[in-house]
Amino acid sequence: MQQGIVRITGKNAVFMDSSLVVSAAYSYHCTKSERYYSRSLLFSSCESIVASPPPSPPSSPLDDSCSGSRKRKRKKKKKKKRLYTPNEKESFAECRHQEVRGDILEAYEAFQATAIPRVKSHAVALRQILPANTTTIVCQEQEQEQEQEVDFVELGKLWQAPLYEITFSQSSERSSGEEEQGQGLRSFTLFNTVIENAIKEEVVAECAGCRFLLPCLCQFLISDINQVHQLVPEASCEGFNLLVIDPPWENKSVHRRALYPTLPNRSLLSLPVKQLAHADGALVALWITNREKLRQFAEKELFPAWGITPAAVWYWLKVKEDGVMVSPLDLAHHKPYECLLLGYLPCQPPLGTDNKDVHGGTADLKHEKPPDKFVIISVPGDHSRKPPLGSLLSGFLPGPKKVKGIELFARELTAGWTSWGNEPLRFQHLPYFRRKTRTTGEA
Repeated sequence: MQQGIVRITGKNAVFMDSSLVVSAAYSYHCTKSERYYSRSLLFSSCESIVASPPPSPPSSPLDDSCSGSRKRKRKKKKKKKRLYTPNEKESFAECRHQEVRGDILEAYEAFQATAIPRVKSHAVALRQILPANTTTIVCQEQEQEQEQEVDFVELGKLWQAPLYEITFSQSSERSSGEEEQGQGLRSFTLFNTVIENAIKEEVVAECAGCRFLLPCLCQFLISDINQVHQLVPEASCEGFNLLVIDPPWENKSVHRRALYPTLPNRSLLSLPVKQLAHADGALVALWITNREKLRQFAEKELFPAWGITPAAVWYWLKVKEDGVMVSPLDLAHHKPYECLLLGYLPCQPPLGTDNKDVHGGTADLKHEKPPDKFVIISVPGDHSRKPPLGSLLSGFLPGPKKVKGIELFARELTAGWTSWGNEPLRFQHLPYFRRKTRTTGEA
């Protein structure tokens, strides 16, 4: 539990505290769980307050009598209930749901019986560490911090966008105001530039009047989809063996609430997935919603265009702070889980050689394949923020076992990874983190 992952004994599932998993990658900082779980506070001490609707004004007896005298008695016509007939795609989606329903339910019941007691006890221990007035302090901090956050999508639309810079102002060891003036200051053009933190500890950077925490050995690129080719390595042996892709799928709810800009599905076909992969092959993880239209597009068009061979389907089951699913499992148009499609890119032979002659067709089989219908149970964070997958997928990589990962359409950075998107610093805002407390005698 200290690392944020609880294996559910005897089941093809785990429970993940995403906040703890992210915190484990930092030496001097940890995420604020009350900020990470902004919608569901499993490990937060904030009390959720639900505002009750105002009472409706009482009706006047005089009004009732007058309106009743004027109304004519009419016979109520019984409306015939029309049976809804699902279309072809909805029927296919229901068949998919029924195929995996039993596996998800078994994992969830095992989680309720065995894992949730450990989760709750860990949550109690965390609450005891926090001060009694954390609720008030956190709420005040959130109001101030949200006003200061940078909207990188809107910033990139300004004519001044090419002039913005990000400055590595201080190392994490001097992040409490002990910065040495004139030392270690490095500035980079913010947009359309590959930016790297090449040291083995997190650093604090400043941009547009805000501070951001950059994990160790990470690099990122803030750009539109036309500039992603900057991340293609010069040689395939320097490519990535793990690619995590979380596209901003077209979604009416997202568009209506203006949560983030979406991307036409066919634009994904132009992503240089093959060029980003390592010469020994790569594992690709694609997040996808439960819309059957998107599922068929990914399986029939996207994966073939990228040259990916499907390997398994994982499921992210979302639960609330009390361990209950965020919605009923069989709800027609809103399932409590999302899908993760896993597949492999084949190894790339040297130019002028035949793949079968060089590798004998066995290079892609020298790794353990991921299990099918694996279930990840966790509390969802902010909208579209997915649980970190690096530790769960690291055992299924082809070629070198050392993870060299890249996340496309990222909204946060990962230590040792490359991140690309139009807002990869979205959740790196410094107020999302707090300093780790050190034990007595620790260096």
